Amino acid sequence: MSFQSVFGPLDLDAEAPLAIGGDRHIFQHPNAASLLVKVMDMRARAVYLEARPLKRWYKQFQRESAYRVYLNELSEYVTTTTRPSGVWQVPMARIVGVAQTSLGLGLLVEKITDAAGNIAPTVTDLAKQGRVDAKFFEQLDEFFDDLADAHVVLHDVSASNIACGQNADGKPGMYLIDGFGVLPLVPLYAWSKRLNRWRMLRKYQKMRRSLEARIRAMGHGQGQA
Repeated sequence: MSFQSVFGPLDLDAEAPLAIGGDRHIFQHPNAASLLVKVMDMRARAVYLEARPLKRWYKQFQRESAYRVYLNELSEYVTTTTRPSGVWQVPMARIVGVAQTSLGLGLLVEKITDAAGNIAPTVTDLAKQGRVDAKFFEQLDEFFDDLADAHVVLHDVSASNIACGQNADGKPGMYLIDGFGVLPLVPLYAWSKRLNRWRMLRKYQKMRRSLEARIRAMGHGQGQA
């Protein structure tokens, strides 16, 4: 496989995204089955900033512009996967680099898949399908414990940011696919592992209660059907 076939230029104009996030579209890499390409949704970003004049004002002084999120994620990935911790392998989808695409600069990341090789379901997907149980929540508890032990800083603790499947090595598990990186101007949670753990687990408990409430509501609805 040539350098250009992996790092571009990649033509994504005719491709349909596998997933759409708040500010990014996720595409299958056209030449590498184990990779995804994340590209910025500039229209969504413009709408977001239009409603936030103060943020729009100071963003104009950031040289990296919309792509600052790539630097945040790359920095967090490098920091947490290279520093000593109690976690042998941090449960994150691996970041490979960046590629030039027809839709702008893209971030190349490891594709977490299901058994058939399709993009893996998220915790949100599995909850909607009623495919979670007590054992699943035990695994989710351990997942967040590992993230806290590795001092991963999350800016969005969401069930939609956790994929459940296997990585490119075929190892099954839960993997963080989005929502990480230091955003505040004063990075308190990057400085303090203890404070970061407290914040992360507090937000996780809120997320877990929301999932459990959704599951109970689904069961109640099925019982009335």
